[in-house]
Amino acid sequence: MKKFVVFLSAVILAQVAIAQVKEGKVIFEEKIDMHRRIPAENEQMKAMIPQFRTNKYELLFADNKSLFKAMEEEPDLSEQPQGGGVVMRFAGADNIYFKDFTTQQAIEKRSLMEKEFLVQDSIRNIVWKLVDGETKTILGHVCKKATGKSQMGFDIVAWYADDIALSSGPAQFSGLPGLILGMDVNSGEIVYTATDLQKDVKKADIKAPTKGQKVTPAEFAKARKELMGDGGPVRIVTN
Repeated sequence: MKKFVVFLSAVILAQVAIAQVKEGKVIFEEKIDMHRRIPAENEQMKAMIPQFRTNKYELLFADNKSLFKAMEEEPDLSEQPQGGGVVMRFAGADNIYFKDFTTQQAIEKRSLMEKEFLVQDSIRNIVWKLVDGETKTILGHVCKKATGKSQMGFDIVAWYADDIALSSGPAQFSGLPGLILGMDVNSGEIVYTATDLQKDVKKADIKAPTKGQKVTPAEFAKARKELMGDGGPVRIVTN
């Protein structure tokens, strides 16, 4: 009887291992509440731009590595101000995030005022709290809930699929026992939602970015302060 139980357990574990997704490409929609980043008293600026902006990103993963980057799309003319006005550009929209979970190394390609940097560091994860009993189905995957705080102190809610065997997620976020397929940053200010999951991926595309000045996180923070001062992540341009 004991041998049968051991055999049955081994079969179940093997089936679970086979069912796990180990490589693929996830398409994410990023929805930003642009009005949340405008001072409350500036109602005129709010009237000049749409409240929400959406962007599309892709997360490629295989061989314990991941690459998160923006997808090239035609500009959405409906989001452009009519007759001139104010354009809001978010620093970080074109960032590229590469993670190697075997070596625990991360390389982020970031742009500042038309200068490009390669920020090299170890993979840094926020402190997550796993929430029992709450699930959400995303693209057919039952996702579990986790909460945490960003480096800037924003509340984060993440939904991760533990049947996708990689501790990665959108942008710089990772560190959960499965791939993050949904995320809410700062109570709806930025929301990531996986809209498609493809099980085929070109592994050759999952590589670290190489164009830019190599810096440490401290050196990048210094360069950002020198180039942008104490300004936030939004550039306001008047046409």
